[in-house]
Amino acid sequence: MSDTFSLIFGGFETLFTLQNLLILILGVTIGVIAGSIPGLSSSNTTAILLPMTLGMGISGAMVFIGSVYVGCQYGGSIPAILFKTPGTTGAGATTIDGFPLAQQGKATFALGISLTASCVGGVIAALISLFIIKPSAQIALKFGPAEIFLLAMVGIAVIVTSSEKNMGKGLLAGVMGMLIAIMSADPSLGRPRLTFGIIELYNGIPLIPALVGLFAYPSMISLVGEKTIARNVEENVGNTQQLFAGLRQTIRNFGAVLRSSLIGLFVGILPGAGIDVAAFLSYGQAKIFSKHPEKFGHGAPEGVIAAEASNNAVCGGALVPSIALGVPGSSTMAIMLAALTLQGINPGPQVMRMYSGEVYSLFVAVLLANVLLFPIGLLYTKSVSKLSVTNMGYLIPGIFAIAMIGCLATRGFLFDMALFMVFGILGYVMTENNYPIVPLILGLVMGPIAEENFVVAFRLSKGSFGIFFENGIDIVLWIVIILSLVLPKLFSVLREKKRAKQSAL
Repeated sequence: MSDTFSLIFGGFETLFTLQNLLILILGVTIGVIAGSIPGLSSSNTTAILLPMTLGMGISGAMVFIGSVYVGCQYGGSIPAILFKTPGTTGAGATTIDGFPLAQQGKATFALGISLTASCVGGVIAALISLFIIKPSAQIALKFGPAEIFLLAMVGIAVIVTSSEKNMGKGLLAGVMGMLIAIMSADPSLGRPRLTFGIIELYNGIPLIPALVGLFAYPSMISLVGEKTIARNVEENVGNTQQLFAGLRQTIRNFGAVLRSSLIGLFVGILPGAGIDVAAFLSYGQAKIFSKHPEKFGHGAPEGVIAAEASNNAVCGGALVPSIALGVPGSSTMAIMLAALTLQGINPGPQVMRMYSGEVYSLFVAVLLANVLLFPIGLLYTKSVSKLSVTNMGYLIPGIFAIAMIGCLATRGFLFDMALFMVFGILGYVMTENNYPIVPLILGLVMGPIAEENFVVAFRLSKGSFGIFFENGIDIVLWIVIILSLVLPKLFSVLREKKRAKQSAL
């Protein structure tokens, strides 16, 4: 433990130079602004900015990429709440309750919740990561294809729990999402399937056009004829008091923040799982443990808390396999490893031994970036929240233009702009016929992960299903899957009994 503390203090010493602190502030600011532009995700932003790291040195390059990563995760919640247009893939879960709050005239309140949950979740995960980087890297290695498949199944189980009012339509939407997700090359043979000869679909459906289309298009259509997004203005939009009211609401739900932070940290440590997986898993567990699950989807603060706390917690978790093993925990971490390569360092376990000061300065930088995120986000959010009361005649064309450009920026394919329109029409039809959007998105996110890892695990076991039950991690994940299916119904029955007793009194 004393060695760990000495390494952490060494990280603080490496970070606390004027250059690194200025880089930290610059990175968070750029990240928040970039994240608030739909389609300009953390990976796109860091890739664009990668040449800037050449003159920063090893420590400066790592601090810059890490701080941009942190800023982007919060920034993505801003358009998600204001316009139902997720700025990043992880912000898709934020739209579910964030946008209804904006429609109720509580955009500033919702953004205050998002900002506080992002900061607290990120700080918790970064603090834990500082102490567990070495042992957790070894645990991550124990997650093979079978374990990743079961983790994806936990997410798919959330499809059922997120649609308890209309389970039939929820399951149908989830299956549709998984079917759409397999419009790609076969993961084991590489043969195209269901691509209809369209080469752009060879790597599957990109999430940004799908998410932006499913969320933004229907909401913008529904707002045609409205004067502003906020239909019932109950606050002075942009009021600092409302931002701090969001802070107090988040602190009162600290249990939800902690649970979501731990989920985000855990998912971040697993290479390839992704921020979107963490956000929807956290949203699902928040609904399971909530005393008022019926409010989810209609402006429940707990929904925003769960999604945003896990988003920023993933940042700390994703650093662990990326730095300790040289295995990128996310696409942004792949850019981080590229930045190290440009500095003449080969990513891998030797980085921890040869550059321990720089490594721990990165984790400290992520911790401080989440602290700095609050004042920077406060200033930015205070102004941008006023867009919720801006005339829709100006906003709708602008939002559509930004969404289209964001979809184009993801891969540089004009085809993705067409995908945005296709998913937009699909989302509008589903919304009009009371089909939930969340299960479809969960199917899109979890389907490819489940399929790819199932195929690999099944082949490694030579056709034996025993590989999904062979160790303690597998058993724990099966228990989580069962509980995810059973607990919502159990809690629902208990709540009904409690209400019946109260009405009898």
